[in-house]
Amino acid sequence: MKQKILAGLIIAVFSSSAYASIKDKKAIRAADASIAEEVAKVKASCGNAKLDVIVDWDDFKKMAAANEAKLADDRYQSQWIMSHAGQRTVAVLEAVSEICKDDADYKEELALLTKVTVSAKQDFKDSKSEFSLDDTVLKVKSGHKMTRRASDFTKSIKELY
Repeated sequence: MKQKILAGLIIAVFSSSAYASIKDKKAIRAADASIAEEVAKVKASCGNAKLDVIVDWDDFKKMAAANEAKLADDRYQSQWIMSHAGQRTVAVLEAVSEICKDDADYKEELALLTKVTVSAKQDFKDSKSEFSLDDTVLKVKSGHKMTRRASDFTKSIKELY
């Protein structure tokens, strides 16, 4: 009897982690689709000849694993991290697009962007995103736990120029 209970618990643990992995994959796939739509809008607004957006999903997974206790304390699920990372990335792209629509001088500079890279801040409790510019690459270290709007990032992006 004890062996059957133990076997059932082991199966339940592996099933829930596989289920979480599937949820993560679905959240990433949905985020990537939203990001691709927003890239097209940035290209149209800013005139970028080429713009690649690369989200380091493995970095977000590593952060989630390293912060497992903090996630458990907040009853936070890993797929929400992936979903929020996608939403924040879309908000960054929306901010870039809006800046281009509002200011010709910024538009001229933002049209030179060729890549946006997004990585995870390593502390789950850190909700503030950080921005840096390396030639034609906008680097974003994404915070967590909250969704953001384009207006939350506009000032930070403008400060890079």
